[in-house]
Amino acid sequence: MRRIRIKAYIIDFLILLLAIFIINAMVPENPRLNELNIEMNDILSERLDGGMGLREYTERYSVVFYQAAQEQQVTYLLYFAFMMIYFVIVPYFWKGRTIGCYLCLVQVERFDSGRLKFWQLFVRYTIVFGLGYVFVNNIMLLLVPEKNYFIAISIVAVFQFVIAIFSAITVLYKSEKRGFHEFISNTELTKIIDVGKKKKTKKIKGKSVQK
Repeated sequence: MRRIRIKAYIIDFLILLLAIFIINAMVPENPRLNELNIEMNDILSERLDGGMGLREYTERYSVVFYQAAQEQQVTYLLYFAFMMIYFVIVPYFWKGRTIGCYLCLVQVERFDSGRLKFWQLFVRYTIVFGLGYVFVNNIMLLLVPEKNYFIAISIVAVFQFVIAIFSAITVLYKSEKRGFHEFISNTELTKIIDVGKKKKTKKIKGKSVQK
C-alpha cells in the first residue's frame, strides 16, 4: 500500500508540474518582471559581496520581491484555480479521486462515512500539495504591505513545509497509518477493488498508508 500511495502522489505531482508549465507558457512575457528579477539578483550579489547591511538588504529586497509578486498575480491566480479544480472540485464530484488516485485504484473518503465536503478536500490538499500556501499568497498580495510581504510569505512557506513533513511522519509512525492532514480533514484513503465488471470500495483501516 505504501508503494501505491507514493505512485499516486508522484502522478498527481507530475500533473501539477505539467499544469504549472502550461500556465507559465500561456502567460505573456513580462518585461517589467524580468527587470525586477535582475534587480533582485543585483541586490543579493551586493549583499554577498559585503556591500550592504542586513537591514538594508531586507528592506530593499522585500520591496522588489513584492513588486515581482504583484507582476505575477495573474499567474498565481491561475495556479490556485487549477489546484482548486484538480484537488477539490474534481474529487468532490468523482468519488474522492484525482487522476493519480484513479490510476492507482484508491480514493479519498470521509473517515466517519458520509459525503465528502469541499472543506475536507481543501484542508487535505492544503497540507499535501500546498494548496493553502497558494491561497494565502494571493490574499497577502492584496492585504499585506510590501515591506512585510517577503517576511510573511517566507513564514508561511516554512510552516507549509514543516506541516507537510510532520504529516508524512505521522503516516509512517502512527498505528492507524493516517496522516496529520487526514486527522485534521477527517478523511481516509480507501482501495478500489475490481470484482468482475463492477467495482466496490474496501476500507483499509490500520494498515493503509494514506495519500
